Amino acid sequence: MSKLLSYKEIHIRSSTSPIAYKQAGYRQRFLTIEGKEIANTGIDCETCLFYAAVSGMDMKSATKISNRLNQGINSLDQEFLSDLSCLIPNGHYMATLLKVYPRMKREAHGTEYYKAGLRNISSMRKIEEYIVPIQSSESLNPIAINDYMDRVDLKETPTALSISFLDIKYPLNHFDEIWVYSHFLLDGHHKMFAADKAQKPITLLSFLSIDESFANKKQLEKLFQVLT
Repeated sequence: MSKLLSYKEIHIRSSTSPIAYKQAGYRQRFLTIEGKEIANTGIDCETCLFYAAVSGMDMKSATKISNRLNQGINSLDQEFLSDLSCLIPNGHYMATLLKVYPRMKREAHGTEYYKAGLRNISSMRKIEEYIVPIQSSESLNPIAINDYMDRVDLKETPTALSISFLDIKYPLNHFDEIWVYSHFLLDGHHKMFAADKAQKPITLLSFLSIDESFANKKQLEKLFQVLT
């Protein structure tokens, strides 16, 4: 399971991000880019691959963000979180810095995702944590992957970026609660793939959406107690 390093509650109110959320029926939620649905992130759907190219950013800002993430961060300073507001949709979030141990899984139909942990929180409740890539591993640059593998072998910890959700799921035919904690990668695909190949951890800066998660305040608070 991920290890919680730091977290901070924030509100983003003046984002210029083309990314948005769209509700679609009972417990269904899409991520969209400029109005186009790119991923169904609802709790009753299959994990799916999607690709997003965030456009319209000032190049200087994009380079600054990329450099900071590549170097790795170890704290949540307000200036950097403000810089990131151009990527994250308006809303209420828990900005969370995690140490993650990704393990890639490939389904027979081609879907890829990373398992990040499983933890029982009671006899009838468990948390399943997943990291969902935006790009398929086949599209990644092998040279960049090898570079990050060398870096994590030297105990460097670059940082990936995600929008995340906590969704409480009640499977059919039994009464257990499954808490699905999912991170949808916006940046860091090469880093995550390299960490999996090297079997080393990296850090993940997660913007956990309080507004869009299918969970209540008490359940969100419990999640952070478990991660601590």
